[in-house]
Amino acid sequence: MYIKKIFSNNIINEKILFFRATLMTGHCLNDIAEWLNFKIPTNLNKDKGWIGKLIELYLLGKQQKNRFNQDIPQIGIEIKTIPIDVKGNTINNTFICYLPLTNKNFLIWKESTLYSKLLKILWIPIITKNKNIPFEMRVIGKPIIWKPSKKNYKNLYNDWIELMKLLISGKIECINHYNGTILLVKTKSNKNKLIKTINQNNEIILTSPRAFYLKKKFTKTLFINS
Repeated sequence: MYIKKIFSNNIINEKILFFRATLMTGHCLNDIAEWLNFKIPTNLNKDKGWIGKLIELYLLGKQQKNRFNQDIPQIGIEIKTIPIDVKGNTINNTFICYLPLTNKNFLIWKESTLYSKLLKILWIPIITKNKNIPFEMRVIGKPIIWKPSKKNYKNLYNDWIELMKLLISGKIECINHYNGTILLVKTKSNKNKLIKTINQNNEIILTSPRAFYLKKKFTKTLFINS
């Protein structure tokens, strides 16, 4: 397969990245895994990041570990896989990055990881035609490159400000129930990874990590007419 031969980790512009992504369209995950000799797990629940790792390996020639910057910082683009159904409906909320509970440097909007990750995203839709078929047989859909519109940016910024007010005032438990327009914060439950933060009484407490997600009702609008 010539597709296997063309990829390298030298992404110098957006056009090369997008062209490489379009070559996957219509192929199933199993095809890509076989071309790259990438092991398929027996249970996706035990390796939830497998699909993203596979796509990054194909596109970049390596797996990324950029928790704080874009996946491809030289061209300012983040890569996100997203499960959709055959009608283009987004199935899940989309993880973007962790919510900073202790690092004050990330409380400034334009210095935050969230801001960096959302500047521009290459979305790779993963189409689930039938929940009963093996996950590796899911088909890769047509990619899109997205960046926030003025309205998107305003809503994201307003959501961010409201969340930071809760965090700074020590109302960490209230953040779980925050109902933003685009952003959603979810608790990443893991008893082995409790982290320190400060509550309303200015006391140091241990709590579960939180993470930013884009709401599926928002990401649905990106694909429903694409």
